[in-house]
Amino acid sequence: MTLKKREMENKLFEYFSKFRILNKEEKEIISKDLKIVEFTKGTILLKEGQNSFDNYFVLTGCVRQYIIKDGDERVTNFYTEEDWILPAIGQESNHVSKYFLECVEDCFLVLANDKEGSELMKTNLKFQELAQLILEKEIMNLQQHFAEFQNSTPEERYLKLQNTRPHLIERVPQFQLSSYIGVKPESLSRIRKRIAKKRNA
Repeated sequence: MTLKKREMENKLFEYFSKFRILNKEEKEIISKDLKIVEFTKGTILLKEGQNSFDNYFVLTGCVRQYIIKDGDERVTNFYTEEDWILPAIGQESNHVSKYFLECVEDCFLVLANDKEGSELMKTNLKFQELAQLILEKEIMNLQQHFAEFQNSTPEERYLKLQNTRPHLIERVPQFQLSSYIGVKPESLSRIRKRIAKKRNA
């Protein structure tokens, strides 16, 4: 394993430690079949209509999720460090994706095959508990995100990003950011000016 991938592996175990402390033997079990892959900016991880059997964990970089509606790309989410991307779990039983996944930046991702993950959890109760805790957290975050998005204006969504994910504003193109909050790029510019004016008043 290269030094960079060893660093990425350590990032994963640091993340796991927020839920459960793994001993050396348990880390070795995970490391044995761990798939850490580097993807370049612009790589399409998944297309609408493709079968999706892999989940991803973002170690570094940014991935956008989008759909194409009426010929336009509509960004529905961004995933950055310590985010799980769960198409294999989130899709219907036929595993056919309803959206696209694209790397906005160069990324290091953990590839977690759904079937292999199930086999791994059978080997150790702690792995089952860890997976359950992570999944519960991800479901809660998804529900909260959906509720907030449905009940907020584009300006409120942008303010939320400023407060909770300020790094994202600097990392993604404005046209993608505007799509994410549900406006055209020129409307996002007006929102930014309006917010700046209020803060300087």
